[in-house]
Amino acid sequence: MTRAEQTAAFRRIITETLDTILERTGDRPFLDTKFDVIDGRDYAGAAEPAFRSGRTVYAWIQGRGLEALAGHLHAGFGDAGCIRAVLRRVSSRLERIRAANGGRMFFMMSPDGVFLNGDGTPRREPLPGDANYSDLFCAKGLLHAARALQDAALEREALAYLERTVAAIGELRFVTDQQPFDPANPVAARPGKVQQGPFMIALSGIAAAAELTGDVKWLDRGCRFLRRVLTLHVDHSRGEPELFEAVRPDGTPYREDGRLISDPGHALEFAGLALKFLAVLEKAGRPGSAAALHADRLLLARLLRRHFTLGFRPGPGGIVKSFDLIGRCTVNADMPWWSLPETIRAAAEAEAAGCGDFSDITGACADALWNRFTNVEQHCFAYQTRDASGRPVRVIPAVPDLDPGYHTNLSLIDVLKLWGEL
Repeated sequence: MTRAEQTAAFRRIITETLDTILERTGDRPFLDTKFDVIDGRDYAGAAEPAFRSGRTVYAWIQGRGLEALAGHLHAGFGDAGCIRAVLRRVSSRLERIRAANGGRMFFMMSPDGVFLNGDGTPRREPLPGDANYSDLFCAKGLLHAARALQDAALEREALAYLERTVAAIGELRFVTDQQPFDPANPVAARPGKVQQGPFMIALSGIAAAAELTGDVKWLDRGCRFLRRVLTLHVDHSRGEPELFEAVRPDGTPYREDGRLISDPGHALEFAGLALKFLAVLEKAGRPGSAAALHADRLLLARLLRRHFTLGFRPGPGGIVKSFDLIGRCTVNADMPWWSLPETIRAAAEAEAAGCGDFSDITGACADALWNRFTNVEQHCFAYQTRDASGRPVRVIPAVPDLDPGYHTNLSLIDVLKLWGEL
């Protein structure tokens, strides 16, 4: 694909998926992306299995969706009045649910805000830890919604919520709330396993808070989180940086059955979010030193190149879910969609930072995203997962609901901005 073809494809994906999200959501209090990209089946009906139907609301989707809709609005996509109305309804409902649950959110819940276990039963026990991924996604989403709505009260609440969540992450009081839907993708919390994911995802919220408030404390926290991941989660023993998912509380690598697991998609996502944070840091005039900033960017660019090499499979066209850095073999050959747009963003960020030419990575991932994953017959949404042979399969990478424009569209919007197309 040429750059012009990539730009046109990205615009079409953003526009058609956004229109579908807004149309399906209508005047309801929750975003609705409950349908099947393979055959178009609508899962929102009550007759569907509870975990797929409208009887289950996923906090991840709602929080991510708020951030995504605000990002579309800021970039000039969609009907501004419609987007603001949805932002208001969803953020108001999430705040009511959070207020009824001690200021917290959880992965699964009923429409009236009762937290649910993975089997759909009401959750009676207290939430472990002091923050989870739902808290992180919802805090970020509420902050972006507040900015889009120019709602000062919501902004104060969201900043306080994000600050508590970020503090819990930094002090290792964060416990994942993700519920497993795929046996090949173990996600349940394990004692003694500290993942890099919360630190990575927090970088985007920290960058947003820093830009919004101008308070240097956010930049300082972001620098600490970035340094932690680069110090504890990156192995240099083979000459090139390789990021692994988890460490123990003492900072030593967390091995599982003799394997050191890397998620190439997460490594590529981290590279992009970290490069984006460094751009915010530089713009704020607090990079520490130009030499240190450039060194971090070059390291992240090498990490991007390395994990694209480890994870991308040119035959079927996609990035594998997990790889063993000790055995040097693929662990889970399924290919989720989200790593492709995240990698395209990372490549654009690396080029914008002056780290070299990554057009080969952009080209391979754009071709795979558009020609292998995107179903133009289903409003340009991507198949959630394709297997090792390239066949679309109903494997749930994290949440049954489709992406509300978070991984795909926010990444592509950033790319279009960096390319000067917005």
